[in-house]
Amino acid sequence: MIESLERVFTRLESTDKYDAIDEVISKCSIFDELEDKEKFIRAVHRRERLQSTGIGHGVAIAHGKLHHLDKCHIALGYSEHGIVFDEHYPEPVQLVFVIASCQSRQGEYIHAVSNILSWVHDSSFREDLREGRMTDQVVTFLSYLANQTFIARPI
Repeated sequence: MIESLERVFTRLESTDKYDAIDEVISKCSIFDELEDKEKFIRAVHRRERLQSTGIGHGVAIAHGKLHHLDKCHIALGYSEHGIVFDEHYPEPVQLVFVIASCQSRQGEYIHAVSNILSWVHDSSFREDLREGRMTDQVVTFLSYLANQTFIARPI
């Protein structure tokens, strides 16, 4: 799982939200599968300028759309110290998800975001993930991420 996890997970050094987004995209090889990575970066930045994708609780879900994408591509960056994403959410973001999707696959995108939210809304899960504790839940979530399969968190 370690090798496949590197495709979709990275530790962030950036302190600026745009640099952090770019770092996730450049370090996570899942985005190497995109036809035009630079176009995707511009799309994510454009979306972020419209409205911050920080959702609170130290989480952001940055995203951009590309034409002719056969599936969503999702990766996660972790910032130990956190990054300020938005003045509305002063809590620094430590978990930066980046999603590449396609307008014609909106259902898949909504499904993925919904399932990610079902996990990150649990404070003990977020804490375990941020602290690197490999609990059963964290291992399960990371395996979903590595396989690009998203299933809602079991209750």
